[in-house]
This record gives sequence, structure tokens and C-alpha cells, in this order.
Amino acid sequence: MKIQDLNISADSKSALKSIGLTMVSELAGQNYITLINKFPKNYNIEPLIDELNALGYLLPPSDEISIYDVPMSKRLQNALIRNGVMYLSQLSSYSKEDILHFRNLGEKTILELEQICQEYNIEIRSMLSIKEYFSKYQFPSKIYPLLFRNNISCIDDFKHMTANDLYLICQKDYILTMQTYFILKENGLVLNDWQDKFIFEILLGKNAAYLWKKHNISMLSQIPDCNECTLKEIVSSSNSFTAAIKELLSFG
Repeated sequence: MKIQDLNISADSKSALKSIGLTMVSELAGQNYITLINKFPKNYNIEPLIDELNALGYLLPPSDEISIYDVPMSKRLQNALIRNGVMYLSQLSSYSKEDILHFRNLGEKTILELEQICQEYNIEIRSMLSIKEYFSKYQFPSKIYPLLFRNNISCIDDFKHMTANDLYLICQKDYILTMQTYFILKENGLVLNDWQDKFIFEILLGKNAAYLWKKHNISMLSQIPDCNECTLKEIVSSSNSFTAAIKELLSFG
């Protein structure tokens, strides 16, 4: 059954499609927390959750403490809901800096939240130490929240990862993954092999970026699927690509 055939609003269908969910079967095993992690921060997912819950397609997470079950002021509750926090454990995925920027979270409300977190053993961490540690590597600034969310606090945390692991950490942002990959490589960290290869694992960054931007080619496995005309266009676009394509095809 397709999600488009469900009796839910057009907005909810569009939201699910935007994160790659098109079949009802893909909702199996999902709960509020796993689903909201697929959306951008501050996305109001509550209407979608209500609709899926009513149809029995989205179960609440087990062993989680709902903000509705914790005594707190209405102002704090509303601030958390607006930022997609429905269970206390979700607060650990936000940095202290992010939480301080929640709208309508005043000084008194912050103190109230800190007391609740202390009572329920919820740890709220700062991103400052991560930024200070990685500043010498000159990572793109937008990588820091992603490192924070994946508990990466030092260069050794990248060891035993593959380029695909890095791609998932970067939320499938190809250019950000490529930039981070080359920074790690320049600092002597070589990622493990996996069943496929990204083009930037084989070619120089400028050639890999060209293939992705011009021809939407990011993986080695895509090369055999390119038709002859496309390959000729790639080769003829620049003399430097002749050797690059030969190198790619030699991996096939």
C-alpha cells in the first residue's frame, strides 16, 4: 500500500515523501523519535504523528518519558513541542547552545528545564569542546552539529569508518562528505573500504565534484549505467578527464 493512498492530509503525505518514505511498509518499526530524526530541526511533526497514530501506523517509543507525563510549566512544554521535543531523551540530541536558542525559553524556563533534566538523568552537553578540538582541522562549520549528534568528539572517532558511514553522518550531503573526507585524508586518516566507492575516493576533488554536479554521478557503481554519449561528453569536456575516466573504468 502506498502512503499516498492513506487517509491523511496532503501535507503529511508530502512530508513523508520528502524524507523518502512512499510505502506504508516503510513505516514498520518507526516511532516518533526515529521519524523526527529524519526531519530538519524545528520541523513541526506533531500533526503528522497524530494522523499516523490515529491510523495505528506509528507506535509510541517504548521506555520513553513523554513531556506530557512530567510536571512542567505550560510555557516550557510549548517551547519543547515547537522544537519537536516530545520525549525527554530527545534533549540529549540537542547541544546546550541549541537549547538556549529555543524560542520563548527564558531564564526561569531554562532553570526549570535544567532541574527536570537533573531529576531524570538527562545529560545536556555543550558543542564548544567539539568546536575547539576540530578547529585546527578547518572543517566546514555545518559539520559540527552532525558530529555532536553522532558523538564524535575527536579524530580517532572516525577510525574504522567507511566513506559511506561518513556520508550518513553528513546526512547524505555529498559535497560536505567529500570536503570532510579530504580533510581527514590530509591529516593521515584513511577510511576503510566498503562494497562500493564514492567517486571522490578515486579522483581528485575537482573531478569528483564535476561528475556529481554535471552528470549526477557520485558512485563507482553508476559508471556502467552511463551511456556512451554521456561518457563521450564527460571525456570531451576537458582533456584532463580522459585519464580520469580511464582510471574510473579500470576500477569497474
